[in-house]
Amino acid sequence: MTNDALKQLLEQRVQRDPSSVVTQEVVAVWTAEFGEQWAECEGNVVPSVMYTTFARPPSPPSAGEAAPTGLALHDQLKVLLDLPVAIAVGYELELRGVVHIGDQLVSEDRIADLGEERPTKFGPGRDWVIEVATSTLAGSPVGIERFRMLGYRPGEPGTPQPRKAQEPLEFAWEERFSVTTASIRREAAANHVWAPAHHHTAAAHKAGLADIIVDTSSQVARLAGAAQRHRANERILSVELAMKRSILPGATATLGGIEEDRTTRVSASVDGREVSQATVTFGS
Repeated sequence: MTNDALKQLLEQRVQRDPSSVVTQEVVAVWTAEFGEQWAECEGNVVPSVMYTTFARPPSPPSAGEAAPTGLALHDQLKVLLDLPVAIAVGYELELRGVVHIGDQLVSEDRIADLGEERPTKFGPGRDWVIEVATSTLAGSPVGIERFRMLGYRPGEPGTPQPRKAQEPLEFAWEERFSVTTASIRREAAANHVWAPAHHHTAAAHKAGLADIIVDTSSQVARLAGAAQRHRANERILSVELAMKRSILPGATATLGGIEEDRTTRVSASVDGREVSQATVTFGS
């Protein structure tokens, strides 16, 4: 790796080809998994938090082909830094417009931040942020995604951080859902997420994971959907997701909501330990 090559990559802006047309069939598959009750869904408007589905390839890769992440600069950065594995540890979704049946979307990617190499519990790694801005083909803004990634080279792990005792939280409401191998694969497919770690156990093991894991978009849909059900008439403006531990097959996840003025904080826990948390901001 040269400093010039890295500098050029950090300065790049990559515009994706227009997405496939937004169809009711894809929306129906998604809502069958994550629910139909979304405040903005009137007429031919689709659930806002699912627009990212249409920015990804609609079908899995052919046999022998690598599954693209949909984030071109992310994939190039992994190669340039010799960090073959990367997982999402945080995610932000800022909603700026609506998407209708029949729309096509265009997205532009950039690397918004890159950290220094450091030891991680998986091996030597670095943190980075990929930002994806999406609009309709007609030019109307739709939303901005920010992926907080951890790339690493499986090997000697760093010193694990001591676990802190968690104070019990008082929730305004709770929901539960069961996680299975089939549900992880089905939800990832509904989101057009084809990364092997969400579909193939062998690929998950190669990445240092115990099994396939629930993908980021499915966590956003699950946690934001729970928040939406308790604020049925308010529209989601943004979602910020922090992922602390992987959600694996066999888990029963408990979602607990803490309501504030314009936000709902949704905590997901498994066996009494928080695995992820979303802050969902609402507007009228």
